[in-house]
Amino acid sequence: MIRINLLPAEDAARAAGRRHDIALGAFVIALSIFGLIVAHTWQHARLASVEREQRRLTQELVAIQGPYADVTRIEQQKQELREKLRVIAELETRKVGPVRLLEDLGGATPDKLWLLEFADNGGAVKISGLGVDEQTVADFLRRLATSPYFRRVDLEETSQVDQDGIKHKKFLISGQIDYAGGVRGATEASAAMPGKAPGVRR
Repeated sequence: MIRINLLPAEDAARAAGRRHDIALGAFVIALSIFGLIVAHTWQHARLASVEREQRRLTQELVAIQGPYADVTRIEQQKQELREKLRVIAELETRKVGPVRLLEDLGGATPDKLWLLEFADNGGAVKISGLGVDEQTVADFLRRLATSPYFRRVDLEETSQVDQDGIKHKKFLISGQIDYAGGVRGATEASAAMPGKAPGVRR
């Protein structure tokens, strides 16, 4: 009977299998390390690109901040100038407005009508007085309505009173005062007045 010892061949096969496993493991580890290196390199490049873009945007922002600040300052100065002009115009209007308003009020008052009270409360006006009849009061109201200094004039109330034995109509008129109305009306009239009437031949 012949016996053959196969142990050395089996050992050799197991050793070869172990070497294959070790080589495969080493390959997987090397591949993982390579992948990490590639990912790290890509991330670093991406970060560098983002930093360059941030620096570029920062430089552009710094470059436009100067002109933007100049434009903002100019707009602020224009607004301040407009406000000053508005205040000056308002002061001029208030300086001449009341005088012209009283002139208009006097011109609108009929002969047989007397004013008892004129109260201006922040542009809201109350006018009370006496007229010989309702027609005189109505005439006064109509004249006020055509004045550029008075707005929304309205007859609030009338009553019959005895004044020195004579019956009169007592009235109360309310409305709004526009001190700039006369100035605005004169300006509009001047602008509308032609140097020569159209269609007229000389």
